[in-house]
Amino acid sequence: MRVFVTVLILLLFAGCSVKNEKIDKELAKEVHLHVYSNELQDIWAQRSSPRKLLYRFPFVGAPKGEDIRGKFDNKFYSSINLVYNAKKIEDVDFWKLRDNPKSLDFIYVRPLWIKEYRKLTKDLFANIAYSYNISAKEQEILRDWVYNGGKLWLEFGVYSTKYDMFNKNGEIDPRKIEKLIKNSFTGLTFWKKPLRSFIFKSDDLDLINYLPTIKRFRIDERKSQIKGIKRLKLNIYNYMENYVLVDGKALLVDKQGRTLVTLNRFGKGYVLSMLPFEYQDVYYDGELLRWKLLFMLYERR
Repeated sequence: MRVFVTVLILLLFAGCSVKNEKIDKELAKEVHLHVYSNELQDIWAQRSSPRKLLYRFPFVGAPKGEDIRGKFDNKFYSSINLVYNAKKIEDVDFWKLRDNPKSLDFIYVRPLWIKEYRKLTKDLFANIAYSYNISAKEQEILRDWVYNGGKLWLEFGVYSTKYDMFNKNGEIDPRKIEKLIKNSFTGLTFWKKPLRSFIFKSDDLDLINYLPTIKRFRIDERKSQIKGIKRLKLNIYNYMENYVLVDGKALLVDKQGRTLVTLNRFGKGYVLSMLPFEYQDVYYDGELLRWKLLFMLYERR
């Protein structure tokens, strides 16, 4: 009986020894981990399909799903190796931005429907923040982010259709719309900087309908800091639109002497403001303008 028990114990230990050897062999094997980085994925996607760049900032105006052709050849897009992070102001987590201010290079602001715009103070920055439900503390975080090297890109304005306002009788009231649009930025500043306003109105067809229009701009290259831009256009799809620029260094001036793009330095950062120019028409320079502005600001990191 003792012999049997002894043999059984030896067999059990032998089995354990064989099992442990297998485990040791498994642990000794090389393990290849595939670590994915969003940044690396962006670079790879850029190389495999270079025109995808046209769906990223600073190309922020195209409807989702729209096929953007681009003005240049694949070699041009493949040569662009900029790595940067940008978000719409409404998508920013300001608490994360406070803890990691280097996580974003650009924050951009687009035009708002007039009923979403809140004119509550004399400061446009605060009014934009109120319009996007950004708290006072979050506004402070955003301001600090700019002063510490962040770049705020404004293509801001307000717009309205012809039937967004009604009088007490329930009738459409275009005059009320015109008054609201025209006064949207009256008496305001941006961090104590004066503002420039551009008001555009579509052509009336009847009481309700209007005809979308196109505004074209011929650039005065002698007076412009950004060279190589000759023609720009702005599509006016709504009944009335009012765009605003922060008064500052004039980067682009048209033949009529109007400043179309400005740049202001605040601390270590910048606020760029411009009209939301169309950039898909290859006969105009809207795309090239955005590339040149991006390159300029990217170099000022």
